[in-house]
Amino acid sequence: MLTLALLSCIQGEKVYASEKVGNVNQSEFAFENNNYPTVKTSQLLYDELDYQRAVQAYIWAQPLVGLGAMIEGARRIGIAPMELFVFDQGLRINQALQTGNDDVIYSFSYFNLQKTGPLVVEIPVGNLYGVVLDAWQRPIEDVGRIGPDLGKGGKYLIVPPGWSGELPEGGYFSRISETNNGMLFLRAVRAPGESRESAVARLAQSNIYPYAMRAAPPALRMRKMGTDDYDGLTPRGTAYFDLMAQRVREEGGNERDRVMLGMLASIGIEADKSFTPDARLDRILQRAEQTGRAMVANLEFNPRKPRREIFKGTQWHNGTGLVHYSQERGALTEVDERAALYRFGFAMHKFLDPSFKPIVGKGAAYATAYRDAGGKFLDGSKTYQLHVPGNVPVADYWSVTAYDADTFNFIDTDQKRPSLSSLKDLARNADGSIDLYFSQHEPPDKSGNWIKTVPGKGFLLLLRMFGPTQSFYDATWTLGDVKEVKQPGQS
Repeated sequence: MLTLALLSCIQGEKVYASEKVGNVNQSEFAFENNNYPTVKTSQLLYDELDYQRAVQAYIWAQPLVGLGAMIEGARRIGIAPMELFVFDQGLRINQALQTGNDDVIYSFSYFNLQKTGPLVVEIPVGNLYGVVLDAWQRPIEDVGRIGPDLGKGGKYLIVPPGWSGELPEGGYFSRISETNNGMLFLRAVRAPGESRESAVARLAQSNIYPYAMRAAPPALRMRKMGTDDYDGLTPRGTAYFDLMAQRVREEGGNERDRVMLGMLASIGIEADKSFTPDARLDRILQRAEQTGRAMVANLEFNPRKPRREIFKGTQWHNGTGLVHYSQERGALTEVDERAALYRFGFAMHKFLDPSFKPIVGKGAAYATAYRDAGGKFLDGSKTYQLHVPGNVPVADYWSVTAYDADTFNFIDTDQKRPSLSSLKDLARNADGSIDLYFSQHEPPDKSGNWIKTVPGKGFLLLLRMFGPTQSFYDATWTLGDVKEVKQPGQS
């Protein structure tokens, strides 16, 4: 267990801790009569200092490491920079992302502006929603239907920080990145009845290449993922700090990060040095990762400041507590809020900012539910029902997806079906409403409206509404809570 008090009682000339310090397996601080620490106490204090700094570094680096994990997942399977990798069969259980979506067609491409110089991103006409992210997952710009091109297609120019070279006067939506590393994220939204192949073909009309090659742009390099494995999840153990060190070496830091970078240097993470922790530090980092991971999950599950209710009086809440997509609030960086968001998922859009004025029929609305109507966390051992009223106010589609509360990836069962949506063949009630079920056992006559859960494991639900229409915004249509019920057909 962690302790908040390091030095809790004084006895004569020596100072002691009454219980274990942090997660370091020592219990006594001793000072000599001249007030100098003993050799043993000195080492204990450094162990505790390294542990505390590593825990805070874990929280600070969550968005940086999160995007780094997605890039490393691509590198491991041979995907090159500026190569668009497309989940053409829909995202699958073995293609791991935090709160991914299996109803749209995802595609990604990572880049390094330090190596390429200004980068051209060509967005085609059509129903695409996307964003160009910097290394901290801040949106450089939204693209597609909710971006400046408004779904009509266009060319974006992503400019490196501090660039002083040639730039065009027009013809591009030009944006300056605050970091060198980043990622293009595009999703093709399918219309009811539209094939995955059609959506993939739409993505294939995009392109990404250096501005220096504009006179003769290269053809898009695209890899279809099919059913290939992919792991873009935030790593565990000391691998988290290894990746953090790599991202700091590649990126450095903004002015806002100077103090944290100084703290990182004390545990061996610096922009111009390799990271080689010894056995002592390795043990401390292992414990720090466990604590940091638990703290960040707690920030998401039990936020100190209640999240905005998406449907009044329910457990459906906004998925983030950030007040601005820049991750800044006045003079403050929202360290806890951004850590919670990027433990939960990936990618932030400008249009998801609380101050953004909604465009009816475009964009998306998201709502998360960790608890049932009684306020209890969702439990894979129990049976739940979600009643979805008819005439869901969306121009595109809606879905409800279940995720493992530990990994934030899809629930992994032999059913291999993580979501239910308006793009799937769901059974409807006579009034057009739909009842969805979440349980470990298949409900009688409702198997098409059912997601299998894992007994003994918590899960969460994410509601997506793409192209929300007016009755969502004026609350004339609302969704109730997830309710614990007996299995359908049981008395």
